[in-house]
Amino acid sequence: MYRSRIRQLTNVPLVLTLALTLLLAACGQHAATASEQVSTATPAPTATATATVAPTATATLAPTATTPAGTPVAMAALPTATPSPTPQPTATPQPTPTPVPRPGLPVRLVIPSIKVDAAVEHVGLTPDGDMDVPKDYHNVAWYQPGPRPGEQGNAAIDGHVDSKTNTAVFWNLRDLKPGDDIIVISDDGVERHFVVKSVESYTTGDAPLQRIFGPTTGAHLNLITCDQSSTFNRSKGGYASRLVVYTDLVP
Repeated sequence: MYRSRIRQLTNVPLVLTLALTLLLAACGQHAATASEQVSTATPAPTATATATVAPTATATLAPTATTPAGTPVAMAALPTATPSPTPQPTATPQPTPTPVPRPGLPVRLVIPSIKVDAAVEHVGLTPDGDMDVPKDYHNVAWYQPGPRPGEQGNAAIDGHVDSKTNTAVFWNLRDLKPGDDIIVISDDGVERHFVVKSVESYTTGDAPLQRIFGPTTGAHLNLITCDQSSTFNRSKGGYASRLVVYTDLVP
């Protein structure tokens, strides 16, 4: 069958043969053109595509922008705003507080309203754990382990109310009234004034030690003696109650 068709082609006139040749040439040219289009649309992998796997200087180029005229311009060449550094807050230097000097040691106690002008002894605790008393009945005693008069806290000064033969330095302490003036003279020469706030009497076992000797935010001076209006115990040689005068430092 194929041979017969070939034979038929050999009998075709020359004009038809030329026409068929031109047609085949045209179809071959068209086919080549289509092949080129397919090759252009889907390029085969090249060495250039393989080279892009490794990082190169080309990969780090900045993106480009296009000017209105169509000319590519590197973005790095465009002016950019430099961000201003954020100001960091600075710590305001705090002034160093000036240390307040301690009051001097008390050397004299003056109470004008009851005519007391007495030297101050410095004492601690007795073997029984009580505040000690002055050796001289005409003196008073400051509790040295506690605050100094004028310091923050409860400074304490005690004195005898009487002796076996006579009255003593604090005999008239019970006559003090709120508002009376108390003066403490220190070894630095400074006079510190205290004002009476209240006068209280307690039985020996009921005295509020925390209020008399405990810590506090203010500066106080508490005066302590026996309450001669209470029962006197002759076997122990003392009164049943204690008298406490509470005072505040005058600014």
